[in-house]
Amino acid sequence: MHVEIAEPSRLQLGEGALWDPAGERLYWIGIEDRRVLWLEQGTGTASSVQLDTMPGTLVPYRDGRVLLATERGFELLDTASGTLGPVAEVEADRPHRRMNDGKCDPYGRLLAGTMTLAEPREPGPLYRLEPDGGTLRAVPVLDGLAIPNGLAWPEPDRLWYIDTPTRRIDLYEYPEHGPVGPLVRSIDTSELPGDPDGMTLDRDGNLWVAFWGGSSVRCFAPDGALLETVELPVPQVTSVAFGGPELDRLYITTAATGLDPADPAPHGALFRCDHLATGRPAVPWAGPAV
Repeated sequence: MHVEIAEPSRLQLGEGALWDPAGERLYWIGIEDRRVLWLEQGTGTASSVQLDTMPGTLVPYRDGRVLLATERGFELLDTASGTLGPVAEVEADRPHRRMNDGKCDPYGRLLAGTMTLAEPREPGPLYRLEPDGGTLRAVPVLDGLAIPNGLAWPEPDRLWYIDTPTRRIDLYEYPEHGPVGPLVRSIDTSELPGDPDGMTLDRDGNLWVAFWGGSSVRCFAPDGALLETVELPVPQVTSVAFGGPELDRLYITTAATGLDPADPAPHGALFRCDHLATGRPAVPWAGPAV
């Protein structure tokens, strides 16, 4: 299989790859870089917006707007103007924390966890953005997480989830309302190089998982069998998303943080690998309009 550079920006912490079929854009973020980036399908042009806060994840909304999870909570970004507006505060009394990876559930509600900015790790919750009367609020639905990362729903009532230090991919029951349900089973990755980070599902229900420090993306069957490994020329692999009109391009984000700036390897670049599998469309944020 051939992995190529889709966009060469050397991001300190590239993350959050996500395909927006409505806008025909591949979005990703630079967390420490405080940037939102996108690649236009039609032209191959890359654009970005500089922020005044660290984004942890994003999901598309409508009319060129995206919902972000940031240091301050949930915020709505207009990519045309660069305007960022508040949606719901999260942990305003805990400035040493920020939001990290997240995705929308099958009902169009964004879930994202929080983590400390430095060691020692202080456990925190996974939040879900929900309506509360005429406003929106962040509701904790799973607690005790150190580095909250990949999420994927194989069915509306099941959630695959990664809390990176556990080195597991956990499958939970996921009721439509209320907290995340009991643990169903886990895929143990502790014998493999690197730590599991972001992930996505293909059409057949297989999990494609980025491995930080593992120079790879690995594909697991739902029963945990390792099916395939995509090798990257850089160690810090952070997230994955299927994109393109046919959802048959695997986009991979990476990070340069902590590495030698003089190293010529393409740390922090966005990579692409075609025709490995066909993905599932990402769920946009359902709103309400704000």
